[in-house]
Amino acid sequence: MTDAAVLDHAPATLDREAPLPLWAQLKDALLHEIREGGLEPGDRFPSEAAIRERYGVSRATVRQALAELEASGVLRKVQGLGSFVDQPKIRHVPLLTSFTELASSQGFAPSHRVLSSAVEDVPADEGAELGLADGTRCRRLRRLFLADGTPIGLAETWLPTDRLRGHDDLLAVDRLDEGSLYEALQSPPIGLVLDHAVETISPGVADGPSAELLGCEPGTPVLLIRRLTFTPEGQTVESTRLVFMGDRYEYRVELQRPQAGAGR
Repeated sequence: MTDAAVLDHAPATLDREAPLPLWAQLKDALLHEIREGGLEPGDRFPSEAAIRERYGVSRATVRQALAELEASGVLRKVQGLGSFVDQPKIRHVPLLTSFTELASSQGFAPSHRVLSSAVEDVPADEGAELGLADGTRCRRLRRLFLADGTPIGLAETWLPTDRLRGHDDLLAVDRLDEGSLYEALQSPPIGLVLDHAVETISPGVADGPSAELLGCEPGTPVLLIRRLTFTPEGQTVESTRLVFMGDRYEYRVELQRPQAGAGR
């Protein structure tokens, strides 16, 4: 771990009359310092005392701002050592979005590489989830996802060709290297309506072929995600298996306590 970072440029001005809480302004200012100050993952972040002196705020304000940055994965607190800039992670949100949309919304530069795209007979397990008879012809896609040029995840997708309205050629390797899969599916001439999806998440480790593509060691922790996507009528149009690097992608779900007396 590196020595504590020194923030040597003028700090942002916090507006005590603004409706945005002071801790939230400080959080944004510190995030700007991280992104614009050349701080790298593993760099030690300035102490609470240094931040209080720099911005002229209370200990409670500093602690709230740092807690928010830790909760969002920007900083990582090590007991007895302080806070460190963490490896940036893409955070999943509970919306039916493509990887391109999700990564872009969080300030990453997304890209993907189509590893293969071919029409094949659907395997029995995929066919069962899609509600298809054995041997139904499907477009099988294998893609590598990248954020800021760094491999993040892999996807294997099965799409029934008869639900692509005669335009499954639009998903060939040379046609899909630009833009997102969901954009291609929802735009004319295919024009599908993607309404909702069901995902199942489990822990796993990268096997040899996956590790080679992701640039990690075999056995590296990964998130295994299974997604089934449906039209408004409940027709399944996509079955995707996703493998995401555990240190670059995270699921965070906000839970709400049931109201008192619920279920009685």
